[in-house]
Amino acid sequence: MVRFMCVLLSFILLAGCMVETKASEPTLQITNLSVIMDDNEDGTVHYAHYSMILTYNETLKLDEATLEPLAAGWIEERMLDHEIELAEVVTSGELKLEGKVIFDATDLTKDEMVSFEEQEETIQGVIFESKSGAMYQAVIIDDETKLRKIGK
Repeated sequence: MVRFMCVLLSFILLAGCMVETKASEPTLQITNLSVIMDDNEDGTVHYAHYSMILTYNETLKLDEATLEPLAAGWIEERMLDHEIELAEVVTSGELKLEGKVIFDATDLTKDEMVSFEEQEETIQGVIFESKSGAMYQAVIIDDETKLRKIGK
């Protein structure tokens, strides 16, 4: 019986250590994502304006200056530039991000763009660097944010 209690106590302590390790892992959630498309007067340059809320834990200290939108492939291959218009800390661990992706759509019809938008999300997440220098990619998949460390 004493042996069983020691094994059980060890298991409980080990489980507690695993929970603490998981809690210290970086997390990030993207919520309230909205995208509006428009273009310039002659229709050659298009804009994907986006707004989102990034909520992250204290383990992930992101560098706001390195934030970049992760655009759909059909936009990425035509992207001319992107601009972050707002990266504002709302509360501790919460950042509001707004900006626009500028892309050349001269070879696309409105119907093709609508079709592409139906196939994949226009803005799919963000890429950024933490203050410690680690690179991350946060992607929305099925209404859930997947955070992945990239590089080393």
